[in-house]
Amino acid sequence: MALSMVAMVNSIQEAPLQGLGKASIPYVGLTLLFMLCTLGWLASAGSFLNSIVRPGLRPGTALFRFALIYPLIYLGAFLVIFPPSPAVLLVILPLHLLAIFCLFYTLNFVSKNLVLVERGKEITFYDYAGPFFLLWFLPIGLMIVQPRINRLYAEAKNPAE
Repeated sequence: MALSMVAMVNSIQEAPLQGLGKASIPYVGLTLLFMLCTLGWLASAGSFLNSIVRPGLRPGTALFRFALIYPLIYLGAFLVIFPPSPAVLLVILPLHLLAIFCLFYTLNFVSKNLVLVERGKEITFYDYAGPFFLLWFLPIGLMIVQPRINRLYAEAKNPAE
């Protein structure tokens, strides 16, 4: 996703007066595809982990679901109206901050549920800060967090073993 954004910014710098136009369609498509894959992984990991947390510790999922859907809608709308005019910027700024909050909330939800499942008791942010920051740097963190989720999945699938 970062590479498609860098390529899009480079194409804007080469022809700033022309705007994005049709040349941006591949970049917008790649960005949306990578965002969809990332949010899809977070959705599946968060839903699975939340389902195996003890019911008394289980966080609600309403905000998590909203936080998964909103950034996709916002990103699609943002890329359609980019570059914004000064008047549109006043509207985009709070919407952009909400999208950032939603992305951080999904990271928080997944990392918190991971540690809740592993420990089985109430936790603080300091207990799940490690997985949170690993997920923030997703390509690297995914290689560390995914085996933990796989282990939990295997245990949930075969509880007798």
